[in-house]
Amino acid sequence: MDKNCLIVIPARYNSQRFPGKVLAPIAGKPVLLWCYEAAVRAELGEVLIATEDSRVMAFAKSIGAKAVLTSARCQSGTDRVFEAAKRTNKSFIINFQGDEPFMRAETLVKAFRQLLGDRACSIGTACARIRNGADIKNPNCVKIAMSSKGRALYFSRSPIPFHHPLSELKNYPFYKHCGFYIYRRQALASFVKLPPSPLEKLERLEQLRALENGMGITVAEVRELGPAIDTPADIKAAERFARRRCAEQVTSHKSQVTSRKFVRK
Repeated sequence: MDKNCLIVIPARYNSQRFPGKVLAPIAGKPVLLWCYEAAVRAELGEVLIATEDSRVMAFAKSIGAKAVLTSARCQSGTDRVFEAAKRTNKSFIINFQGDEPFMRAETLVKAFRQLLGDRACSIGTACARIRNGADIKNPNCVKIAMSSKGRALYFSRSPIPFHHPLSELKNYPFYKHCGFYIYRRQALASFVKLPPSPLEKLERLEQLRALENGMGITVAEVRELGPAIDTPADIKAAERFARRRCAEQVTSHKSQVTSRKFVRK
């Protein structure tokens, strides 16, 4: 598999809704560190933290991560990623957003493989079935409608697709979008030159700019997505999720140890 990738984690300290969220602790570990470790585990390429703040630069240095100070004038995480990526000539640039602490390395790998296999698409991302009914109406949970080939048709903060009571399709799932993007290098360069689109402004979702301008987005379906960090209230949900994942890992490890002992006997 071609791994000609650069993973950039845009880590803006001065977030409007939650200043300093990238350094906020979850189970004693900063959000940014959760992200960085997952990016490294994916083994898709060099990992670079891009920020506008010296505090994030200092933190990156403390964990031995490569980091670059980008302009405070960047309007979005994508702009910050593009500025950081100018220093390399990698064919694929991964925008691993710094507020997705529970991203699994295998999610990145699956989305990357799917983009490699779909040359009609310029961007790759991921989704998972929504199993918590409260997320369906939560505007912070971005929903996605897809074609049968796994290509994005639309993203929205509203519940999509609408489930008409007279529809013959019963129990059709809703899907939650995972906020990362894998760009072909030229696609990223083209995207940042485009002006914000009407639907993007309406929903405040920049991926709609890509769709409105005819850029294909392929979407890999994965089993589970953890909570993203948008507001201070999300930290509590993240703490619960972290405890559950930790418990699952401990159980899985014990099961593997027991299995190995049984095989040796």
